[in-house]
Amino acid sequence: MPGPQLQSDDPHWEFHLDGLRWEHEGNGRALKPDSLVVQTGQTGVVLADGTADAETFTDVLLGQAWPIRGRILIGHREITSLSSEERGIAFVPAGGSLFPHLTVEQNIEFGVRNRHPDNSRKEHANHRKGHVNLVAGRLNLHGFLGWRPHDLSPDERLRVALARAMCHWPTAEAVVIEDRAGYPPCHVAVSESLKAYPDLPVLVVSDDRHRVEMLRTPAASWEVVDADGP
Repeated sequence: MPGPQLQSDDPHWEFHLDGLRWEHEGNGRALKPDSLVVQTGQTGVVLADGTADAETFTDVLLGQAWPIRGRILIGHREITSLSSEERGIAFVPAGGSLFPHLTVEQNIEFGVRNRHPDNSRKEHANHRKGHVNLVAGRLNLHGFLGWRPHDLSPDERLRVALARAMCHWPTAEAVVIEDRAGYPPCHVAVSESLKAYPDLPVLVVSDDRHRVEMLRTPAASWEVVDADGP
């Protein structure tokens, strides 16, 4: 059986937010500029004014909160009304958020969903193992699989978190990476994603302007601002 596909052969998987409006603490929020487009193999940055504001925007991207209006598209596929489990967005939380009691391999494996519930337990176990090995190899993590998060450097934890995020999907279509003050910078997750998955757009959502300015030349940047109206 062929291994799981992790990248698209379609070069037009751009990440596009069109006229998006949402609410944070009862206030209308929007992006400036109004339209966000991140092409495949590029990095875009959205800067929010504070952690809570950034998290609300991320929730809208991931389908955990609803926008007031506007559209979210990946390529020609609109995902605005889809559930989190249908969006195809690989999400890397700030600091990695690894499970401390699990090994690196178990943390990565945690991302593999049971996409074939009718399969036998053995078939599913083989699928999980194959997917983990493929992603771990792509991100040069085979030497760390038996380690636990406390054995890793902050950058290594982010690589593991990226691997877990990629294992969550048979085919990820975009990568969203959190960058938060008080956590290690997200730079390694960005660079590893662009290197290992060059066909995917990467969007960083940050609450720290200084750290965003240190990222390797993002294609474009946007800010979360007060919306003019509902």
